[in-house]
Amino acid sequence: MKRWLVPSLSDVLFAAVFIWLIAYTLASGEVGLLQDSNTGAHVRTGDYILERRAIPRGDIFSFTKPGQAWFAWEWLSDVVFAALHRWLGLKGLVLAAAAVIAAANLVLLRHLVWRGANCLVAIFLLHFVVGASSVHYLARPHIFTLLFMAAALWLLDRDRERPSAALWALAPLTAVWVNLHGAFAGLLVSIAVVAIGCALERRWAAARRYALLALACLAASLANPYGFREHLHIVSYLQQKWILDLVQEFQSPKFHAGEARYFEILLVAGLLAAASLLARRQFAPALLALAWAHAALTSVRHVPIYALVVAPLLATEATRFWNRWMSGRPRRDVRALLHSLAVDYMPHLRRSSVWAVIVVLTAGCIGLPWPEDFPATRFPVAMASKHAALLSNARLYTLDSWADYLTYRFYPKQRVFVDGRSDFFGRELFDQYLQVLRGHHGWDHVLARHGIDAALVPSQSAVASLLRTQPQWRLAEDTGEAALFERIGR
Repeated sequence: MKRWLVPSLSDVLFAAVFIWLIAYTLASGEVGLLQDSNTGAHVRTGDYILERRAIPRGDIFSFTKPGQAWFAWEWLSDVVFAALHRWLGLKGLVLAAAAVIAAANLVLLRHLVWRGANCLVAIFLLHFVVGASSVHYLARPHIFTLLFMAAALWLLDRDRERPSAALWALAPLTAVWVNLHGAFAGLLVSIAVVAIGCALERRWAAARRYALLALACLAASLANPYGFREHLHIVSYLQQKWILDLVQEFQSPKFHAGEARYFEILLVAGLLAAASLLARRQFAPALLALAWAHAALTSVRHVPIYALVVAPLLATEATRFWNRWMSGRPRRDVRALLHSLAVDYMPHLRRSSVWAVIVVLTAGCIGLPWPEDFPATRFPVAMASKHAALLSNARLYTLDSWADYLTYRFYPKQRVFVDGRSDFFGRELFDQYLQVLRGHHGWDHVLARHGIDAALVPSQSAVASLLRTQPQWRLAEDTGEAALFERIGR
């Protein structure tokens, strides 16, 4: 039988991650690939583009800033998501997201093997990478960054060992990446760090090579609908300190969370590996690991990229430790048996077959309980169905995450106060949003100023308590989780 028809161990690991992500989504109402309703807003943006064959230049979702200039910088992801949704509904998004995430981990696995990690070391490290990164395993455009960054880091690593023309494929990759997700900037930073590291190592030819590569990728990143204005917008957005108080994924990791234990171990191990590399004057990989460790400590959204950066370094160090541990052992020693297993299964990690595709297609054909809506434990699904007319016709105040969900449910009719696009709405409007939610002085004036005539808020929120006391507001329904209020005489 031809080798490409025989499942390899790398195929099995791809299937394991893929199936886990599917089960992770279907078996729980609170976690999984659909736990962020921003996915729905991306679908509706893609619908707009497919219907009009044009990228929106102004806001299409709010009544607070209608038509004002808006950067739909992930427009290509939006189109992909909308096309999948039209074809298979939310099932298509779950399948595609699980496949892309599993593929990113497969690329990393092959990188670890190329780095010299044996079978057991590679699988052990992959386990920690998946555990640390799972906090960001969502059906959102950043899944393409996980895949592209895994591939780019491997290309960079290979090129530092043996320069090849394949490295320049990163330029056209960037031209696609810039239209999928804003984290293409992470590649530019990574290449620049490697160039600086090579200069510190006095490898001047390599430093010039990576500096030119960074410039080529920067030039390629201008192939987007907004040109260099998108870069300036991203830099300006990331410098806004108020974002840290509002968006959880921009905040530092919370080390009491379960998945943070994996990150903590990778962080300590990565810093020790970086120290070892610095001692050996291998500045390029050490600086890259330190740069992304800093980024991960300041923002949890960078944890998956840090894991992709540091795992290959740990593969080399762990293999050296393994070889010293195994040296001189008797043939019947347990450690020698483990070493034999690790060596014997290595060829099965060095190849992939058609079975990865077969697994995805088979999952799509099986009659699983695929989601027909976003998780009801996180979003007001029942409320949206019961009060569809009120919610879709009102000038509604609601949570920014619930607003994304309502946009998904009632597009193109729904208009929102604010949604998850914090870069678009800005600090002033989000301050007003929080002023109302927290029931701070003047909250009622904010509602009146914007002509709000309905509010869908958490039942235990401060504004819900205040609205219950206002004679001009009527409680339409309270589920214990969400309360819907309607202004009387609107």
